[in-house]
Amino acid sequence: MADWREPLLLRANQYAERWDRTIRHELGFGYDGIVFSTNCQSAIKVVRYEPLYLRERDVYFRLQENGALNILGFDVPSMMNHDDELWVVEMTIVSPPFVLDFAGAYLDRPPDFPDDVMEDWQAEKKEQFGDRWTMVQKIMREFRKMGVYLADVKPGNIMFRD
Repeated sequence: MADWREPLLLRANQYAERWDRTIRHELGFGYDGIVFSTNCQSAIKVVRYEPLYLRERDVYFRLQENGALNILGFDVPSMMNHDDELWVVEMTIVSPPFVLDFAGAYLDRPPDFPDDVMEDWQAEKKEQFGDRWTMVQKIMREFRKMGVYLADVKPGNIMFRD
């Protein structure tokens, strides 16, 4: 087990104990944290760094303010709970098609990347999504209307039904 995972597992277990949850299975992990299913038909994301936790939590607040449960037919998890001490967000579990993982998102302003970086990013995303890239761009526009700028756009975070 990688060293970075151990403190996250500890915080996940502390959260589960604090909020009377049982951790079931690991659903996934990435740079920003680890996601687990619970016995409450929810998922908890234990975030690795506080700034990423705050982004994720604040995006969920914004989504709640806008009643955003579904964007163009893609389900969006709802935040059920959060813990500012343990850097954990608890959310509903969604099935494809969905949009999730907001630790890399920006609120109220787009990321300040140089034009050449953005061009490379666009080309990479177009290659990753193929003919679905147009729909992904539409989804991103809908999020921008709420002041949410998605940056961690990849097939695992915007998943189509098939």
